[in-house]
Amino acid sequence: MTQPAASIAPIPPAAPARAPLIKGWPILGVAWHMRNDPLKVLLRAFEENPGDAVFMKLGPYKATILRNPDHIKRVFVDNAANYSKQTRGYAKARIVLGDGLVTSEGELWQRQRRIATPAFHRQRIIGFASIMTDATVAMLDGWRQRSSSAGLPMLDVFQEMMRVTLRIALHTLLGTSAEHELNELSPAVSEVLERTNDIITNPLSFPEWVPTPKHIRFRRAIDTLDRFVYSTIDRRTKEQAEGQHATDLLSMLLAARDEQTGEGMSRTLLRDEAVTILIAGHETTAIALTWALYLVAKHPAAREALEAELDRVLAGRTPTVDDLPNLKYTRAAIEEAMRLYPPAWMIGRAAIKDDTFGPYTVRGGEFVLVSPFVTHRNAKLWDHVSDFDPGRFIDGRSDALPKFAYLPFGGGLRFCVGATFAMMEATLMLATIAQQVRIEPTEDPPVTPWAMITLRPRHGVMATLKWRRG
Repeated sequence: MTQPAASIAPIPPAAPARAPLIKGWPILGVAWHMRNDPLKVLLRAFEENPGDAVFMKLGPYKATILRNPDHIKRVFVDNAANYSKQTRGYAKARIVLGDGLVTSEGELWQRQRRIATPAFHRQRIIGFASIMTDATVAMLDGWRQRSSSAGLPMLDVFQEMMRVTLRIALHTLLGTSAEHELNELSPAVSEVLERTNDIITNPLSFPEWVPTPKHIRFRRAIDTLDRFVYSTIDRRTKEQAEGQHATDLLSMLLAARDEQTGEGMSRTLLRDEAVTILIAGHETTAIALTWALYLVAKHPAAREALEAELDRVLAGRTPTVDDLPNLKYTRAAIEEAMRLYPPAWMIGRAAIKDDTFGPYTVRGGEFVLVSPFVTHRNAKLWDHVSDFDPGRFIDGRSDALPKFAYLPFGGGLRFCVGATFAMMEATLMLATIAQQVRIEPTEDPPVTPWAMITLRPRHGVMATLKWRRG
């Protein structure tokens, strides 16, 4: 007699579990390692655990790092309400930025975003193109003068980009182009950036209220920025009351009204947005430009393609906003530089409730970290991940990728409001510089990325110049 075949019960899918742990030290976990070389830690972690997430302990904190575009989309879009900016980093950033668009949340952020967005519409910002190119030409003229008078053996490309983008930010945001104001504010901005980096990335630093020499300099630098920004706000307010309307971004924000309530920004919120744009906006563009100039210089084929486009499109003249559609390779060089070295290399959120990402689980109260640096080097998404290849942004390869495979400006509702401004500025500046001069990095000291709040070159980019024109 034939026995009935035994039925085999289906194996239930495994319950979601934590992502693989990055091994570290007792108690501290990988806090020390992430403080010293986070890029190495993360790249090695995903080499050893080739899935879509890893888990780490950072002293008392726990965090999951995601690199799958679908999982990133869940944080930024599908379940965005479950993820807040109540993290240590954003709390420290509020010391400087207040409740600007980068740090605010909830109804306040929604209101500020509604008011600010029209000021960054393309039709509003194209009028700033000549300010961007004029400042860049003035910088190049200064290089020429220093070359002829003192030989200019070398310069730090990063510091030069920081100064010229600050000049542009002051002019477009606050309507000031005076050299003495740039000279007054530049040290204050540098001090604020340096100290904010240290406060956010160093969990062992003293609380800000402890009057150490560093904290005293930090507070004085913030006071310098506040005095300048508040005085400009008050002056613009008076001018608008008298029927005068300037065209800088601050004036646009001052005149803007919430379409739902008819209310404008308070004096304090105007200050917070202005400082956010001034601090965050100019540094990220300077970083993107520095990496683009460095990478183009290190890749002869890319430099040849860039210069050929500039010679064909511009033929020696300064670029204008009308040239942007034809500067495809120039823009692609910026985009590829931000793929390899995204200025905003890490984006943090705090999970409010438990959540799952495919086979992985995240618990409420823990952190979720999205690293554009890691995602942009995910070999499951990108071909030849370590190569500098601007062509991928021209030939359709990047268009075929999932939306959140490339996110130098974040994503979802919190996508950077100034992205169009930044790309216009970086493209026009790269075209203006590369048409006139070749940057020749000395590699002394070596150029390496330094992952703080932003992804700067650790020792700058020391370079000599080789003029192409004049």
